[in-house]
Amino acid sequence: MTDYQLFNNFKSLINKYYKTRQFALFLIASLGVGCPVFCQEDSAAVENSSLGHLEKATELMFQNADSAILLFKLSYVQSMQTADTLQAIDCLVNLSDLYANNADFDLAYDSYWEALFLADQMDHSGARAKVYSGLGWLYSLYKRDNQAIKYFTTSLKINKVRIQQMNLNKHILLKDYYALATLYRKNKDYKTARLYLDSCRLVQNIQELLPTSRSFVSAELGYNLYIEGKYQEALKLLLPLEPFFTANYPDYFVIYHSFLGQIYQALGDLPKAKSYFESAIASGLYHKSHMDLMPDLYEALSLLLVEMGEMNEAYAMLTESMRLNEQLFGSRSENNKFILEIKDEFRLEKENQDKKLNKEKLARLEQEDKVWYLQSLILYGTIIFLIIVIFLVYRYFRTRYKAEKKLLKEKQRLELLKTKEVLEVKNKELTASALQVIQRDEVLTDLKNQINEQKDNPDTKKLTKLVKSIDISSSNNWKEFESRFISVNKSFYKELNSVYPGLSQGDQKICALIKLNFTSKDMAKLLGISIESVHTTRYRLRKKLNLDRSDNLEDFIGKFE
Repeated sequence: MTDYQLFNNFKSLINKYYKTRQFALFLIASLGVGCPVFCQEDSAAVENSSLGHLEKATELMFQNADSAILLFKLSYVQSMQTADTLQAIDCLVNLSDLYANNADFDLAYDSYWEALFLADQMDHSGARAKVYSGLGWLYSLYKRDNQAIKYFTTSLKINKVRIQQMNLNKHILLKDYYALATLYRKNKDYKTARLYLDSCRLVQNIQELLPTSRSFVSAELGYNLYIEGKYQEALKLLLPLEPFFTANYPDYFVIYHSFLGQIYQALGDLPKAKSYFESAIASGLYHKSHMDLMPDLYEALSLLLVEMGEMNEAYAMLTESMRLNEQLFGSRSENNKFILEIKDEFRLEKENQDKKLNKEKLARLEQEDKVWYLQSLILYGTIIFLIIVIFLVYRYFRTRYKAEKKLLKEKQRLELLKTKEVLEVKNKELTASALQVIQRDEVLTDLKNQINEQKDNPDTKKLTKLVKSIDISSSNNWKEFESRFISVNKSFYKELNSVYPGLSQGDQKICALIKLNFTSKDMAKLLGISIESVHTTRYRLRKKLNLDRSDNLEDFIGKFE
């Protein structure tokens, strides 16, 4: 069996089994028997876990597409076995990109929709945006531009929401802006293409980007300048990009050199234009990249050769253009029959599952609404019940508090009234006692006068002793009165002395008698002094109390308890 036959058999087995658990063992075993699909370097990369299959596959994408496809498939199997769904989606998207560049649109279509199915399952917006962007490129390759714009726009909207919600870097919008600019440029809607390129430049001005992003956007801007007729400005922007694409993305020469070929053709440098068109075609054939552009490149080269007068070669290029166009996009192409009929099983499955999920989601939401309504009803009912209970409890305690407060005030009022009544009774008793003392003193005074009037046979010693006993009795009468007064008006002297500490005992006696509403005559009799002395004492007392003429002494003394 030849190497070519072995390769085809190996590739068929890979395509059949790569989604099964047997695939990993099968691939490793194949590496050991020297399968021509892999070189020794590739085998070492597979066995080296530090580099990983996904990283190596990415490196080989435009150097050895077949090896890259197998490595992506191996990485996909391992990702699914380890439940790393995000990496599995990356593998499928990269597989789709490779298939699309090789014009295997049906396989690309399958992988993209499978990736979208996984992204929807895990509900990952970033993965979903990546798949929609890939679908946009796929539809644009097959010139289904309306659908392509729809997917690019969907990816753009998702990424804008991610930036807002997750505070992500705005550079993630650049890929969608660039894709839309490229699509509108292919459709010769250069005005809209320029708007999206301006959006790219705006993002570039805001964010620090890698040379990759700047270079691709600059290439599109250069071609836009060519469309505007600014050929020299276009070359000034495009030519410095050659080293970057040579070192990093030689497959992009399919587009980049076609731009330069068109510019030099417009400038009239036909030989240089021819060399760039031939380089673009050679790059596509070598890297198996951008195969959808090959018919247009052959046609452009054919027109250039006609302009140069090389008719035979021009005819050959035009024939090749028509052949490739029919092979890639013709209605009889088995490769694209699936796309034309749109019978992708994953898309149908996704649509059916979306309908089912939407139906289940609607039912779940309705059930949740019912539960929420019931919970809300219970919650609000409980809150209202608690409010009523709290109000009733509050009202009960407030009513009880008011009643107790009212009762306490009434009790205090009654006690105060009782105290005043008792005080008035005692003061009356005290006054009555004082009056009795006064009467007794009057009797004694009268007796004293009668004794003094005795002139017949007077006994001087006896009379003198009798007079003294009468004076002592008067003094004791005052002490008895004062003790009774203090027992009734306990704090009177204390309050009076605290405000007016300079009052004499005589002043205090007068104040006590004023408190009991004694007349000056009664005061004189009780104190054993003349009425004039009482008036003099009252006058001095007003001065000591700092009272004006208009102030009533009795009212003032009555304030002290």
